[in-house]
Amino acid sequence: MKRSITLTVVTLLLMAAFCDTAMARGYRHSSRGRRGGGGFGGSAASSAAMGYAQILAAQSRANLTNSQAAMNWEKAKTQEIQNRLLWTETYFKMRQVNHDMRLAEQGPRMTAQQAIALAHDALPRRLDSVELDPVTGRISYPEVLRDPQYDSLRSDVDHFFKNRAAVNGSIDYYDLQHIDTILNLFHNELQHNMAEYKAGVYGHAVTFLESLGYESRAPVQ
Repeated sequence: MKRSITLTVVTLLLMAAFCDTAMARGYRHSSRGRRGGGGFGGSAASSAAMGYAQILAAQSRANLTNSQAAMNWEKAKTQEIQNRLLWTETYFKMRQVNHDMRLAEQGPRMTAQQAIALAHDALPRRLDSVELDPVTGRISYPEVLRDPQYDSLRSDVDHFFKNRAAVNGSIDYYDLQHIDTILNLFHNELQHNMAEYKAGVYGHAVTFLESLGYESRAPVQ
């Protein structure tokens, strides 16, 4: 850029010198009679110098403007980076606070013994000897499950538990899969007829079927 400005100035000075010589020859006599040694505001050389000064001034203003623009951009970029860092820091602080609050609400962690006790409590209850005779495998069903529409399902369940009692609980994998299927069908049929029963009666029947499923895998009492 500076080299281009220098070439421009040299060109202007050469043109000014040529014009100055021509003007001196053409207007020598007329200029002598004028007061103060000439009637013009300045020579071509002085005009060129003034133009050069204006170019330098414009260049200085452009440099200043570019410098200010660069400073403003750097300032804006720095502010953006700071804002991002602040946002990231705030985000992770909020996550930590939320995590701490959840831990505080949950209370102390459950011990292994407590977890075992909870899992045991969640298991279906075992049937007593009146509900399921461990010697004969005879089952005393709740009244709802003695409904004639469940006769075929009930017969399959009776057959399984009588065989189980006869072999003292030694049941193979196929038999266990079969009783699971029968009890699931039993439960589905009961659920299909749910509207016919009172809530308490229906709930007791469901719980009984769950206990039968648990007894099929539990040791014979």
